Amino acid sequence: MSGFDRMSLRKSANGIKKAYPRPGARAPLGTRLLLPLSDSPHPLSSGCAAELPTGLDQTSTITMADLKSQFDTAANEVKQLKAKPEDAEMLKIYGLFKQATVGDVNTARPGMLDFTGKAKWDAWDKEKGKSQDDAMKEYIKLVEELKAKYGI
Repeated sequence: MSGFDRMSLRKSANGIKKAYPRPGARAPLGTRLLLPLSDSPHPLSSGCAAELPTGLDQTSTITMADLKSQFDTAANEVKQLKAKPEDAEMLKIYGLFKQATVGDVNTARPGMLDFTGKAKWDAWDKEKGKSQDDAMKEYIKLVEELKAKYGI
């Protein structure tokens, strides 16, 4: 039985093809399955590579480890800005960070007297449905803009 027999390709809500194991299917130990996840011939359109940030040429790709590393660096850099960003910018940063690390909102909205908690929850809720990879990319891009605006 080949790897394609054990896996089924399905399109997710955002149109990206993903490989899912069929119920009850098991691959032999040590088997690695490499499946094309996109019909597009462009190497960056597969589910394995992230979108290129500015400054990189089109021939290089970014692995998930690189994206995570850039995200962690951006998370540390945003704490070292010379001036505190505006409240709207901080809420956007918070919402993207939570979406990138946790995913969609998984808690109830705070009570009516917790104004800060409600604002943060609402910022996170605005990012609902965005993939964690897309949230990481957007977070990195926003931190770069804030570094240019406020300095580091």
